[in-house]
Amino acid sequence: KDHKPSSDDPVPALVKTSDGQLHKISDRRKLTPLTSPEDYLGIPDVLHLPNVTEASLLHALRLRYHLDEIYTSAGPILMSVNPYKPMTVPGTPGEDLYSEER
Repeated sequence: KDHKPSSDDPVPALVKTSDGQLHKISDRRKLTPLTSPEDYLGIPDVLHLPNVTEASLLHALRLRYHLDEIYTSAGPILMSVNPYKPMTVPGTPGEDLYSEER
């Protein structure tokens, strides 16, 4: 059978992120345009995202991760992304975030 395209059919897209990675999107109609500076810099509290979706949450976490901002709030909840590298505790110059003594 021949399938006639309709407006309900998904429209695939290939998206390049600011870090150069390519992502195949199954339906481009589900993409949300980036409109505010926080969309490009990451937002410290994801509850302030204008449209909270799985994609917008992961985008905010990815942006903050690339800026070494491993802590992100979701209201009263603190989320952390493992940096897989040595980090320092803010306010304690030179002290390792992960140490054997802790």
